[in-house]
Amino acid sequence: MKSSFGRAALLALSLASLGGAVTPITKVIQLLKEMEAKGVQEKEAEATRFSAFGQWCADQKRIKSEEIAEGTQKIEELTAKIEKAASEIAALTDRIQELDEDVGRWERDTKAATDVRAKEAADYMATSADLGESLDALDGAIMVLKQRSANLAQAQGALLQVQSLKLIPAASKAALMAFLQQAQPAVEEMPDEQLFNK
Repeated sequence: MKSSFGRAALLALSLASLGGAVTPITKVIQLLKEMEAKGVQEKEAEATRFSAFGQWCADQKRIKSEEIAEGTQKIEELTAKIEKAASEIAALTDRIQELDEDVGRWERDTKAATDVRAKEAADYMATSADLGESLDALDGAIMVLKQRSANLAQAQGALLQVQSLKLIPAASKAALMAFLQQAQPAVEEMPDEQLFNK
């Protein structure tokens, strides 16, 4: 095409030099030259645009590849963190269950110890009251015995009352019974060991 176009241009130049007038062929040749220049210019502009587009595509490919690599690395890091957190959660959950069991056991132990202490306190109060009554009864019996002027039946009643108390040892009860059945010597004559069998 270029060779035919070149021949046409040479022919037009030779005709123009012969006549000097603008002929239709000269006009066509001139239009073809202008079209060729315009086509070359558009081709160069398109090549420049294509080169810029190719560069943009290469840049975008590089940028997107880097972003994908960074995203993949970030996913791996976050996955590792998630797995680590999951294992910590499992370990801490087990520890919480152990501590809950310890707390439950300690609460049961505390309740049992509180119940034992309450029972022991009630037993102590009952024992203390009984011993207090026993001591009061013994004091009364001793006073009655020491006061010989008092009625002997009253003294025997007081001693029988002391003998019926629960916390009086069996040996002391036996001594009181023996005392009541004897001819009752004076209290001052009896030693304390024989009277109360300590």
